Amino acid sequence: MNRYKFKKYTFSFLKAALLLLLAFIILFPFWQLIVSSLLETNAIISYPPKFWPTGGSLDNYLYVLTMQNGVYMRWMLNSIVVSGVNTILVLLAASMAGYAFAKRTFPGSKFLFTLVVATQIIPSVTTLIPLFLIVSKLGWVNSYKSLIFPGVANAFGVYMMTQFMKDIPDALIEAATIDGCSQYGVFFKIVMPITVPQLSLLAIFNFTSQWGSLTWPLITVNETTMKTLPLGIASMKDLTGTLTGNIMAASMISFIPLLVAFIIASDKFIEGMTLGAVKG
Repeated sequence: MNRYKFKKYTFSFLKAALLLLLAFIILFPFWQLIVSSLLETNAIISYPPKFWPTGGSLDNYLYVLTMQNGVYMRWMLNSIVVSGVNTILVLLAASMAGYAFAKRTFPGSKFLFTLVVATQIIPSVTTLIPLFLIVSKLGWVNSYKSLIFPGVANAFGVYMMTQFMKDIPDALIEAATIDGCSQYGVFFKIVMPITVPQLSLLAIFNFTSQWGSLTWPLITVNETTMKTLPLGIASMKDLTGTLTGNIMAASMISFIPLLVAFIIASDKFIEGMTLGAVKG
């Protein structure tokens, strides 16, 4: 018995030590970002490196928030609009397509679904030039439309929602139809409320992806006032020289909306992850 307890406690200790090590590896870069955002550039690049903001201040944050008549806040607004509107459209398109593939029968549905899923293996970089040519022909360059609409057709979202909607009982949909509910009524009043956890999961994934997107905005936007946060922060080296502290502060502020979005949707996000794990 004592030997069994010894092995049990040893395993628990090793597991806790491993989890602490992983937590340190994940959180240390974030802590270093906070420290660097409070220091001047000379202090950041000095040796030995500083791991505590001794002598730090909020000057970097004040500079970022007031530089060029508030251009950083315009970048923030652009990212919120682009990420928010794109996520709403992705949820609507993916859920409607998922409902059609999961609960409606039409000629070629299986082939079309396979084709949609197969597009995920195509490297996104190969579609940049054709997509830019389309956007350019439509006159969408340097506009919100070029940043929002190209990403609405989300194959991963369609696949994800299709798999979850297959678990919705057909009897529930048939009962709503018998009661006189239209197809749109069934979708918006029955199906959508049931899939809120999965929609929250997809919303977090898509919002995070759009928030951190750099390549596509770099191609379609060249006006300072139309830049999103990642593109704007990347261009701060040209605007401010090599003031690393300012860039660190700008990066730290850009993290706040993501944190707020996750806190708002955290319960449904965890529920969606749990349902996905159980389903798998």
